Amino acid sequence: MVNTLVFDIAALPDLAEAHYDEWDVMRHMLQFYDDLDDGRLDSFVDEIAAPIIAAIDCTQCANCCRVLPVEVRQEDAERLAAALHLPLEDFIARYLGPHPDGDAWLMTPQPCPFLVGNLCSVYIHRPEGCSFYPGITPEFRWLLDDLIKSAGMCPIAYNVLLAVTVYADDLVKNL
Repeated sequence: MVNTLVFDIAALPDLAEAHYDEWDVMRHMLQFYDDLDDGRLDSFVDEIAAPIIAAIDCTQCANCCRVLPVEVRQEDAERLAAALHLPLEDFIARYLGPHPDGDAWLMTPQPCPFLVGNLCSVYIHRPEGCSFYPGITPEFRWLLDDLIKSAGMCPIAYNVLLAVTVYADDLVKNL
């Protein structure tokens, strides 16, 4: 595993850009080897990611809440509206805008209007996408494109990709 974790949000975009080609090659390699068992691959990645995730406190960062568009599905909107004691229509009008694919919305204010300091004020009611982020597993190989995009803004995504890259060749040979 990588010995030194990177936490510096300001440095992440440049650091991630420097590794982009390497990560993209790994992504292509893992997607090419479709005989790789996804469950075994995910277990391997989870083992690598666990100490990284444990070492990084998202409440000290919250960069994702500041810079990423938050996708809000119907169930998320209903749950959030109820938690805020707002009629669904009012919640949608106040906080949501159209999503490009049309089957969800995007939180229109950025940073997220529910971010207070580095904490989510609606944490137990947050959108499903927020609870899944940065989305390392399941199906690591098919999440790699999004994970690579996240590496420039999320210390967990960056550090996991860096650590997994160290073992990429072994992954293909041993799984």
